[in-house]
Amino acid sequence: MKHVAWKRLLAFGARYLEAKGVPRPNARHVAETAVMTEAYGVTTHGVRVFFYFERMVGTEIDPKAEPRLVRETGATALIDGNRAFGQLAMKLATEIATRKAKEQGVAMVAVRDSFWLGALAVYMIPPAEAGFLAQLWVQHSSGRDCAPFGGIEPRFSTNPFALAFPTGQLPMISDFSTAVIAMGKVLPMIDAGKRFDEELFIDRSGKPTNDPRAMREGGSMLPTGGAKHGYRGYALSLWSEALTAAAGGRCNDPDSPPRQSFNLTVIDPEAFAGSAGYRREMKRFLAWMRTSRLRPGFTEIRLPGERGLKSLAKARKAGIPLEDEVIGQLNELARKNGLAALETI
Repeated sequence: MKHVAWKRLLAFGARYLEAKGVPRPNARHVAETAVMTEAYGVTTHGVRVFFYFERMVGTEIDPKAEPRLVRETGATALIDGNRAFGQLAMKLATEIATRKAKEQGVAMVAVRDSFWLGALAVYMIPPAEAGFLAQLWVQHSSGRDCAPFGGIEPRFSTNPFALAFPTGQLPMISDFSTAVIAMGKVLPMIDAGKRFDEELFIDRSGKPTNDPRAMREGGSMLPTGGAKHGYRGYALSLWSEALTAAAGGRCNDPDSPPRQSFNLTVIDPEAFAGSAGYRREMKRFLAWMRTSRLRPGFTEIRLPGERGLKSLAKARKAGIPLEDEVIGQLNELARKNGLAALETI
């Protein structure tokens, strides 16, 4: 494990994307999203996104394309992915949604037919830090990860969603799958031939199992709630598909090209009881919440996202930890694209 300075890793990612034909401002934004995700602690979706770009940029993703605003009303907007980076579509959606929320109190922006966003948490930090409540629902058109409740064969991706709100201190940031677990945690376990402690999957006969290899042998991941209460995650995943249909995107379809559609809602508490009152009540409530007696093995009650935000702050000063294997893979990308190797601290 080695550390790489934040600015150095960001510059490396931006140079790599520029070498793939991405204009400099867009290259820097997309690279910054990857670096932030790595620093936040979601290493399965951080700088590894560059390996995804190596396959997709110039084939599926047009490096020079920009997402396109298709339609808008006072409180809504629709964006077409237009073969641009999903990160650019998310940037445009956030800018429009926060502006409209200031004007209207609530805003909803839908994006159809875009590309993989990676981890959702980092996208929720800016609106929450600006004083807004936000939610983000993400769907994948051709993902085959999770079966409907009562079924065996997958008909959904993991269809993640994220929630965020300000607290007066660190914001609450949470993102999770509508399935029992994210694919980013499943794939390494399959490759390593390991099993989980819990029965998170069903095999080809519908029997619960802790072996993730069942997904490659005719089985499926379970929805959030598991074998008995999976109707909860099933309903959430259906909601994500409905939002996709409303945006004119493609609901899950094995014959469709791999695309993500997503929906961002931003709420300004000033439009309701007022931001000052909101902050006072949240401060009181969170203080009360933290007085709950701790379970064995716990030392504190944290807000979702608190550890990631502290990790971000630490990484800006001390650098971002990267495994030697990942550094080697990034340097191989650099070699293939005529770039200098990544320097470590």
